[in-house]
Amino acid sequence: MDLVLLLLSVGALAFFASWLLAQRVVRLQSVQLQKERLKARVGLANDYVKQQHHISGCWWCSLGRALGPKNAKEIATLHKQLVSAGFRHERYIGAYFFIKYSALLIVLLTMLVAWSWMGMDPVWIAVAGIIALLAPERILIAMGKNRLAKISEHLPDFLDMCNICMNAGLSYLVALKRVAHELKEVHPEICYEFEYLLDQIQLGVPRIEALRQFAERNPTQDIQTLVQVLIQNEKLGSSISEAISGFTRRMYQGREEKMEEKAAKTSAKMAIVIMPFLMVPYLILLLGEKMVMLGRGF
Repeated sequence: MDLVLLLLSVGALAFFASWLLAQRVVRLQSVQLQKERLKARVGLANDYVKQQHHISGCWWCSLGRALGPKNAKEIATLHKQLVSAGFRHERYIGAYFFIKYSALLIVLLTMLVAWSWMGMDPVWIAVAGIIALLAPERILIAMGKNRLAKISEHLPDFLDMCNICMNAGLSYLVALKRVAHELKEVHPEICYEFEYLLDQIQLGVPRIEALRQFAERNPTQDIQTLVQVLIQNEKLGSSISEAISGFTRRMYQGREEKMEEKAAKTSAKMAIVIMPFLMVPYLILLLGEKMVMLGRGF
């Protein structure tokens, strides 16, 4: 009986000691993770301070902002266009206005010199001024559309790689970070956007809010649908791997349907181009004999 009590006491002491040791290890691991998160946030904060210092030293950005309009609605619209084109920081607003007004001034001075020395028609001065005033906005919109088209084009490949990483055991945030790092040289636009999304989450922005801002920065149908899927997963806790796999499958099916539709329209478009080339030999064969007979009759 004494031996049983001794064994039970030794077992209880060993269990209690193991439990204390496990709690100590878990506590040390939690502290280490908090330190790593703090280091990451401090590093991101230092990068932000450097960017702000660079912005404050950009005198021509400040000059362009002072010359630009003060209407908040116009500024918000321009900022959305700049973000779509990949120019996210506030300093690019001033840079845009500086480039726009500088180009207008250079064009007007060039046209005035041409008018004074070569006698150019003054109408061309007004036309060149209007073109120089409207061209920067058109170019910016075209750059935004081109960039968003590239993001939509590369999105299925990016998500497929993320799905492979998640099936290997990584969480979807870690998978996004790994794939963004690996594909940065191949697909820089989409990798840049997902890296910015991860930086926001790492700085403490709630995931749902960060995803909504991600959708605002990239106003395409595919990104909007992807963000809805991820937000729904955050709320319901469903399988993110299956959701992303189904989303990419639907994207591929939609692209196949568009390709089939274009292929079906190609025959009709080609007929319009080929028809004149087919009609000319047919008319020659149809009228050639009659023309020969009329020539012999005369």
